[in-house]
Amino acid sequence: MTDDDKIIEENRASDAWEAQAKGQSDGDMPPDADRLAEEEIQSHDVPLPPPTLVTLASGLAAQAMVSLGVFPNPATGKSVILLNQAAHLIDMMDLLNEKTTGNRTDEETKTLENALHELRMIYLAAQKEINKK
Repeated sequence: MTDDDKIIEENRASDAWEAQAKGQSDGDMPPDADRLAEEEIQSHDVPLPPPTLVTLASGLAAQAMVSLGVFPNPATGKSVILLNQAAHLIDMMDLLNEKTTGNRTDEETKTLENALHELRMIYLAAQKEINKK
């Protein structure tokens, strides 16, 4: 077997593995619906602004708000209180706050501290509501 034959064989094996992972057999092409859905998903892959500490903190806070039932879960459209998940996200924000102390702008400090305070208050209210049930 030549080197070219080995490369071709490796490519065939790789293609077969990928097809199997996608639930397709050799030679099958994905249906047009799958191709169109992938194109739709790809159309949302737009350039994003540079990451910042405020953006990171805001993203974690939004996830915590979903876990606290303040916002509906985007996947289900329903508001559900998940205290363990919310506590974890709040703890992550607190860790971020601790580890970046002395290395933040005033705006970053204010954003982190305000978000943590608000989330802790909402967490306590959600905890009370859960305990009532």
